[in-house]
Amino acid sequence: MRVRTRLPTWFLAALVFGAGFMFAPFIPWMCMALWLGMYARRIHEPLTRRLGGRASLSATITVSLLLVVVLPVAAILTSIVFDAIALVERLVESEEAKAVLVKLAQRNGEPKPELPDAHEAAATTSSMVDLLVAQGDRAWGVARSLAGMAARLVIGLLIMVTGMYSVLVEGNRWYIWLERHTPLQPEHFRRFGEAFMETGRGMWWGVVGAGALQAIVATIAYVAIGVPSALALGLLTLLFSVIPAIGTAIVWVPVAAGLALTGRPVAAVTLAVIGIAVVGTIDNVARPWLAHRGQLQLPTWVVLIAMFGGVELLGGWGLVMGPLLVRLAKEALVISREARDPATAGPPVESSHAS
Repeated sequence: MRVRTRLPTWFLAALVFGAGFMFAPFIPWMCMALWLGMYARRIHEPLTRRLGGRASLSATITVSLLLVVVLPVAAILTSIVFDAIALVERLVESEEAKAVLVKLAQRNGEPKPELPDAHEAAATTSSMVDLLVAQGDRAWGVARSLAGMAARLVIGLLIMVTGMYSVLVEGNRWYIWLERHTPLQPEHFRRFGEAFMETGRGMWWGVVGAGALQAIVATIAYVAIGVPSALALGLLTLLFSVIPAIGTAIVWVPVAAGLALTGRPVAAVTLAVIGIAVVGTIDNVARPWLAHRGQLQLPTWVVLIAMFGGVELLGGWGLVMGPLLVRLAKEALVISREARDPATAGPPVESSHAS
C-alpha cells in the first residue's frame, strides 16, 4: 500500500502564491468572465437542452450572441476615449481649439464669432510643429503607452471571452473541484461564491444604473439650454460615465466652454452648475445607492468608500474590485463570528453555482 505524505506547507504556499501572482494582472477580466458566464447560463442551459445536450455548441452560440452586443460597445467606447484624449490635447495646446468648441455649441443660423485670421493661424500651426519637434521623445512615450494599453485591452478581452465559454462548458466541474480542494469548508466556499455573485449584480446596478441617470439628466439639460445634437451628447455622457470621477465632465465641460465662446455665458454657467451639482452628485451618491439596491449587502457609505479607495489604489478597475474585496471581507467576518457564537448563524445558504 502506497504511503501518502503531505507536502511541506511552505512549498505549497509558495506555489499557490506564485500561481496567484501570475493571475493578478488579469483578475478583473477573470471576474468579468465569471459574472457574465454565470448570467449567460440563463441562455446557455435552455439552448443546450434544445440542441440535444451539445454544451459546446450551445456555449459557442451564447458567447457569440453576447459578443454581438459587447464588442461593438467596447469598440465605440475605446474610440470615444481616444477621441476625448485628442480633444483635451487640442484644447490645451492649440488656439484653434476655439473653433472646435464653437462648432460644438453653436446652433444653426447663429453668426460665427471672430476667429484668428490666416496669419495668426499660420503662426499657430508653425508653433505646433515646433512643439511637436521639441516634444518628440514625449510623443514617442505616449505612443508606446497607448500601444501597451491597446495590447492589454486585446488580451483582457480574449481572457474574458474564453473565460465565459469555459464557465458555460466546464463551470460546474471547476466549482466542484475548487469546493473539494480549497482549505475552506464547503458551506463557507458556497457563501463566498454567493457573495461574489451578489457583488457582480450590485455593481451592474451601480455602474449602469447611475450612468443611465446621469445621461438622462445631462440630455434634459442639453435640450433645455438649446445645445445641438443633445441626444448624441447624452449617449456620450452614458458611455463616459463608466470612467470614474471625471467621466461625464469630458462631455459637458467642452460644451459649456463652447457656449461661453458663442456669447451665451448664462447657458454656459447653467450647464456647469448642473454638471457639478446634479450630474456629479448622481455619480457620488446614486451609484453606491443603486449598488446597494442591487442586493449588495453593504451600507451605501461603505460602497462609496470602497469604490473611491479601489479607484485610488487600482485605477478604473478599482470601481468594481474595491467593493468585491470589501464584500468578501464582510462575509469572512460574519463566518468568523458565527464560529465563535453559533446562535448568530443564519439559515443555510442555497448554492446556485453547481447543478
